[in-house]
Amino acid sequence: MAELATLRRTRGLSQRELAERANVSPATVYEMEAGRRPQPRGSTLRKLAHALGVDVSELVEDFYAPKDSSLLSVERALRMQRDFFLQEIKIVEVSRLNKLLSGLVGDDAPHTLENLKEGRAKDISDEAFSRALDVRAELIKRGEAAPEESLPVFKRRLKALYLA
Repeated sequence: MAELATLRRTRGLSQRELAERANVSPATVYEMEAGRRPQPRGSTLRKLAHALGVDVSELVEDFYAPKDSSLLSVERALRMQRDFFLQEIKIVEVSRLNKLLSGLVGDDAPHTLENLKEGRAKDISDEAFSRALDVRAELIKRGEAAPEESLPVFKRRLKALYLA
């Protein structure tokens, strides 16, 4: 459960501190992070999820997810509390942030110029757009070029709001 370690670290917690907050033993946290506890109890997952400020489904999802899956998927980004999301995007590499941004704004699907001009491209939910703005800000903060040039749906929405 390497993702548990990532969630813990993004919140600035040691294994012992997480264990204390969750009222579980430090050995439990260590064993889960090391993958030595293949089937943690539901009560343990609930305690850890509460201590980390995430849904139990996120820990279960992370526990059963393939090892190469992205920790920060679009679905997870939209379920996550904003302050935790902002912490997590600080440690994600640029290529994954760009992929996340593309997924959030629907620019991962092909669009024709005619569809964009006529407004037939997939619209962006307010929550997805808000997260996309957070990712955009993080990319720009890291010195990357404004990402909307390669994301037509996102660029159209930014222009509508006079942000691009």
